[in-house]
Amino acid sequence: MLVCARYDVLRAVAEASGVEQITLWALPKKRYQVSFRIKNQPQEWYLATLRNKSTPRAFVNLGAAAHIAYGLAHAPIMIVNMSKAQPK
Repeated sequence: MLVCARYDVLRAVAEASGVEQITLWALPKKRYQVSFRIKNQPQEWYLATLRNKSTPRAFVNLGAAAHIAYGLAHAPIMIVNMSKAQPK
């Protein structure tokens, strides 16, 4: 089950429950997604697009994804998972 939420919803959940870790996922064609592990929640929460709440947002810049993720929730752990990236 893929759980997506907009920025404002994720920020409220992060402030209320806390975030254990942030993961930046590498996708093909140099795209990146952000997910959050919320305390006491079994699933990952993905940052959604503004237009479609059920689709994870894809960033074109890793630095921008990290900046927005850390600005949304200050987690003690940030993981960059490059395993989905296409080999050169």
